[in-house]
Amino acid sequence: MTLWQWLRFMMMLPKISRSSTQHKDASFEVKFAALKQHCMDFFSVMKIELEVHNQTNVPTDEPVYFISNHQGTFDPVLLIAASPIPHSFISKVENLKIPVIGRWGHLIEFITFKREAFDQNVAMLRQATRFLKSGKSLLVFPEGTRSKSNRMLPFKPGALLPAYLAKVSIVPVTQIDSYRLDTLGQRTRQLKVIYGEKIPYASFKDQSYEDLANTLQTKIQAELDRFQTQ
Repeated sequence: MTLWQWLRFMMMLPKISRSSTQHKDASFEVKFAALKQHCMDFFSVMKIELEVHNQTNVPTDEPVYFISNHQGTFDPVLLIAASPIPHSFISKVENLKIPVIGRWGHLIEFITFKREAFDQNVAMLRQATRFLKSGKSLLVFPEGTRSKSNRMLPFKPGALLPAYLAKVSIVPVTQIDSYRLDTLGQRTRQLKVIYGEKIPYASFKDQSYEDLANTLQTKIQAELDRFQTQ
């Protein structure tokens, strides 16, 4: 983003922080709707066009496990603004220590992990499974860290485990150019989010985690390549 965009973003934070206090006792759906409006306002203030494709691929009558590529720091802002349904995220625990982000992370029930803590990460996968079974949707970045480009890092197959245990459908999500927001001085004018076709549990339940991870990564990279050539 440009310096001007960063300054506008910083000016938005007090209002977003106050909103987190105002919505602390609201339902999950109301909290998400409020946060979604803030995220949409972010792109409006930044004068960045958000182009969302195939929202109708996202079912509204069942919880889903979103599988997304991970390009930059502002990916959750982009994905919340684009999403047609409420959902939470699997996120590294450090994100809950960031002012404002941490408050909203608690409100929409971020499920956290520590990269070096195996026991806690097993608990995270169980918590993610319970979250999905409760009827709420969830998004994970199987790369585990930002790619900082439109070329993806390898998926971690274990990140798909909650979809198997909760027996929910998967929806692949492709973000394009979101990494550009992390570069100070670079003007970003448009970002894209593409929702892939739903993959029902019955169609992947007999696949290995590794095979499914490869399939999903291939689908998302194909969308990245397709839209890059347009």
